[in-house]
Amino acid sequence: MVDDIINEREKAKIHFIKIQSQKLDYLGEFKENIIAALEKQEIERNIIHNEIKEAMNDSRAVLLKIRRDIEFDSIKPYIDEAEKIGLRYTLVDDITFRGKIGLVVVSQEALDNEDKNVVVESATKVFTDAGLSEGFIYAEGQKICPEHYKELKEKLPEYLDRFQEMNFFDRLFGKVCPIDRFDKKER
Repeated sequence: MVDDIINEREKAKIHFIKIQSQKLDYLGEFKENIIAALEKQEIERNIIHNEIKEAMNDSRAVLLKIRRDIEFDSIKPYIDEAEKIGLRYTLVDDITFRGKIGLVVVSQEALDNEDKNVVVESATKVFTDAGLSEGFIYAEGQKICPEHYKELKEKLPEYLDRFQEMNFFDRLFGKVCPIDRFDKKER
């Protein structure tokens, strides 16, 4: 019986330490209150992630927290979006924050996300894991050539709505596929 009490106390202590540790990873918030998070590196790509925009528009979202040590040009699109939809935001800095998280969308209520990965997957990883060029990341929201559009349709059809296919007139007037431009620049 004494051993059971000691084991329960140890389990509670370990759980408490784990929860406090998570707060350092998620910019001072409990993981259970995080709708979505984004790594600092992804923010610095200067591409606004649709998953974060969706999380910001979630009816449970009450706050956007962003690390202050990220360049303003990189966080400005997220701040603009928060202001547009009336979501409160704050810039935070604390020497105790650790890890790669640079932005979190916070819910006031606890969510059932204990086993869920709340960190938005790297855009680079999504496209490169599918065997596509990293250039797709930078071409999001733009018109791309029919060859790349077809490749996207075959390998990542769920991303088709983020791109438009160039038409005959685009090519006739000299529009260059942004993915081709990126790939040439990378060589």
